[in-house]
Amino acid sequence: MEPVTIGEELLEERRRRAGDPRLSAEGRELFRRMTTGDLVDEFQAALDADLAADPLLGGHDTDDD
Repeated sequence: MEPVTIGEELLEERRRRAGDPRLSAEGRELFRRMTTGDLVDEFQAALDADLAADPLLGGHDTDDD
């Protein structure tokens, strides 16, 4: 792995906090619709299904004891 300068680390942290600037305007609009707009119910249902199906994501006990 290539060493990273402090400046590069700060720049990456700024990008993470601001959101990925490579996301298009259309992509941002789709995310907005999925989390606060007309697609929120469908997005929540899909998220709930993923959480129920995946023990690690859903926080289910995976011990067989």
